[in-house]
Amino acid sequence: MSTALCALVLYFSPGGNTKKVAEALAKGLESQGSEVTLASLKEGQDKDLYGYDLVCLGAPAYNFSVPEPVLRYIKSQLREQGRRGRVRPGSPTTPGKWGVSFVTYAGPHTGIEEALPAGEQIAQLFRHLGFQVRGTWYTVGEFHGESDAENNIHGYLGDIRGRPNEHDLGVIESNAAGLACVLIYEKERLAAKG
Repeated sequence: MSTALCALVLYFSPGGNTKKVAEALAKGLESQGSEVTLASLKEGQDKDLYGYDLVCLGAPAYNFSVPEPVLRYIKSQLREQGRRGRVRPGSPTTPGKWGVSFVTYAGPHTGIEEALPAGEQIAQLFRHLGFQVRGTWYTVGEFHGESDAENNIHGYLGDIRGRPNEHDLGVIESNAAGLACVLIYEKERLAAKG
């Protein structure tokens, strides 16, 4: 049995911020020898989540929630996996199945508080599927478009132009590499128990 971590990194990113984070996350996982499938939600919506050790799902926070395409995906996964008997009362954890939710946000009014519900929506999908949630990661991302320029400069978080920046993406990459090390160790322990 291979101890390489098999990971799926799915993202929805109409403005490009979440895609940048997804790419950094994938790079960090790959740095530890993980086999990573990186796909937009549209490209990867038919992937079997149970075919991976780790599934990472990311989206921007819009009005304290995930965007409608992500919400539809979450609902469709719950329906489909429910039909397969994988969504059960008590949401028992499936050994060797882990999830990470990641969210980009601008937080012009109350900062990260605006993004927390979106991260929790994604994490709840994983919990319902029996995946152990190993993180909900939030990264600041600038607004795109002239109508939001004021929020990029004078919002709750101050000047967020150019974010996620190199530092933000480096943090994600480093966190992903560390997570991969831990999960590879856990996968080896599970394999040894047989």
